[in-house]
Amino acid sequence: MDITRSPGRFDEVRLAILRQHAQIAELLDELEAAADAVLTKGSDGGALQHALDALHVRFIKHLEYEEFHLGSVADLGEHVEQRRRMRGLVHDRDVFGDRRGLAREARAFVHVLRKELAEETARLRELG
Repeated sequence: MDITRSPGRFDEVRLAILRQHAQIAELLDELEAAADAVLTKGSDGGALQHALDALHVRFIKHLEYEEFHLGSVADLGEHVEQRRRMRGLVHDRDVFGDRRGLAREARAFVHVLRKELAEETARLRELG
């Protein structure tokens, strides 16, 4: 899709992506809270696993949406790295089962992804 030739369509896509960013931010909050519960309260990690699954599914769909609708405008290199980190979290959860290690890793992921989403949101707002 050539978004420069269809500004109305781009506005719709941009708005959808901004909404997705807000949804992902909420999922990041949930993941961080669950990770904190493991680290500070000794939670069994069930909420952490649930939050990680919810973020994983939603975030991958978001990346696919951006890539489909924005094409060359999307930072595909950043998406590759984000997918790698997301897969790493899921892998570590499934293979190692170390809830405290996973909680620390999840908190680091949340911190980095929040920053990247904020930067991308700012770029999208500038385009509008």
